[in-house]
Amino acid sequence: MVLLLRVNDAALNRWSQIGQALEPVGVFFSGVAFIGIALTLFLQGRELQNQREELTITREEQQRNSEIALRQLHTDLIKMAISDRELREVWPPIAPGVTETKKDHYCNLILNLQKVAYEAHTIELAELRGALRYLMASRDMYHFWKKARAARGAITTGDEAEDFFTAEVDKAFVDTAPPRPKSLSHALRDAVAEWSSRRPR
Repeated sequence: MVLLLRVNDAALNRWSQIGQALEPVGVFFSGVAFIGIALTLFLQGRELQNQREELTITREEQQRNSEIALRQLHTDLIKMAISDRELREVWPPIAPGVTETKKDHYCNLILNLQKVAYEAHTIELAELRGALRYLMASRDMYHFWKKARAARGAITTGDEAEDFFTAEVDKAFVDTAPPRPKSLSHALRDAVAEWSSRRPR
């Protein structure tokens, strides 16, 4: 106020003109500051989005690793049942009145391997389908799935991944021509081998 009282009208007029001249500069810097704040908020939003995506990927990877570990445990249990007849009797039959053999458990292991390989992205869908068609050309695999398909479908209902894999195996089964019957000598040899494996030791 003291300064304004000591300044004459000419000086005040000159200062006013200087202020008006600098006003666009102030507007410019205000706009730059606004753009800077908006850009900072945008980059922070992008960074948060990237962090959320990374967390999602990490969770999915952990879940996949847990599923693979559980399948490995399942594989170990089946391997124990294959090598020990007494442990094999712990498992319920594939279907009522249907007895399981070592070959049935082995076929189950092979299919489990294909599922783990697909879920771990070791093989693509086309490779999975090709492998399943190849496996169904085996008489033992074909007959295993013929016995197990109804029970497997009932067990996996509601699990999207299991339903998908079961559907793929069943499609390969349906698309495969039934294998020719075994010759009499082959059937007798298999029966003797099965009887020998079931004999108490």
